[in-house]
Amino acid sequence: MAQRYEDYQLRLEPVWTRVADANGEPGSIESVEFSPDGKYIVSGSKYDNSVVMWRTSDGHELWRQYTFMEVERVGWSSDGKYVAAGSEDYLVTVYDSKTGEVIKKMKHEQGIDGLTWSNTSMLLASGEEAVKLEDGSDRGWIRIFEMPSGKEIHKVDFGGTVNELFFSGDDKLLLATGLGFVKIFKTDDWSLVQTLKLDHYVTFITSVFSPDNKMVFVGAKTGDLFIWEWESGKLLRKFNHTGKKIETVSWHPSGDYLAFAGYDSYIRLYRVKDVLTSYKRSHEIPVAHKSWAGDHAEYIDFNADGTFLVSAHQSGLIKLWSFMGEDYGLTGRLHKKLVKEQKAIMKSKRN
Repeated sequence: MAQRYEDYQLRLEPVWTRVADANGEPGSIESVEFSPDGKYIVSGSKYDNSVVMWRTSDGHELWRQYTFMEVERVGWSSDGKYVAAGSEDYLVTVYDSKTGEVIKKMKHEQGIDGLTWSNTSMLLASGEEAVKLEDGSDRGWIRIFEMPSGKEIHKVDFGGTVNELFFSGDDKLLLATGLGFVKIFKTDDWSLVQTLKLDHYVTFITSVFSPDNKMVFVGAKTGDLFIWEWESGKLLRKFNHTGKKIETVSWHPSGDYLAFAGYDSYIRLYRVKDVLTSYKRSHEIPVAHKSWAGDHAEYIDFNADGTFLVSAHQSGLIKLWSFMGEDYGLTGRLHKKLVKEQKAIMKSKRN
């Protein structure tokens, strides 16, 4: 199978590394995310409680703010004007992305683990840690805020701690991942449309929709990775190549590649076709590429066009990587597009 790709090497090329938590080894960066236009990166740390804005091109630090307790998740608004940070002090803090000025603080009942913005509107979803009720059951709220007003417009009982939240690309669905199950909600009325679970208890840590919104890629504490066809609830694939906790998964915007990282020194890439169709036994699935990242990764994120990946690490570092794919014709198509645009511009000037 590898011969299909032998002339074009899939890889992550290191670009720069920056100190986001000055504590170093006792520090940890829990979350990192590209701005919608890819020009900026925001990070959030666990031990020095910082929220930091970086310029993607050179890693220059633009501003730094601090919360009272550890930051679990950061994220960008769809218009690029705001970033939000969810922290263990029961707050979601919203900042002006250019200046770092605090715009809004939304109080919660518990610490926040999950946080995400919608892709086409101005909704912000947060997920709380669970509380134990008198009947022995767990309750963990997902809260939906209308931004930038900060008005809470809905809340959903997830049934446990919410580890991760993720809107589908068209914002019609909200994916919620936590202890024991993965749930999908319709955003028009916030009703539950699917619960993905196994016949035994699993601590699910992270998940993401495929770019076409038809599948869900999930990582677990055991090192297991799952791909579900979410609408039917069919489990398409389960595999495990590290046996170590998966902290973060990502689906490349092209739809062709999967990436994951966690309690391991590598960021690994897989071809979706290899995972889904090529091999009967999971241990035979080839790792398309792995990059030594130096320390456990807590979060990875591709920019919108998939040309870069940023990673957050327990060492207090964030790292920028250039993604080099296997599309033979990419450069040629871009050149033709550029020539066409230039001819159109010259024609308009002559007229």
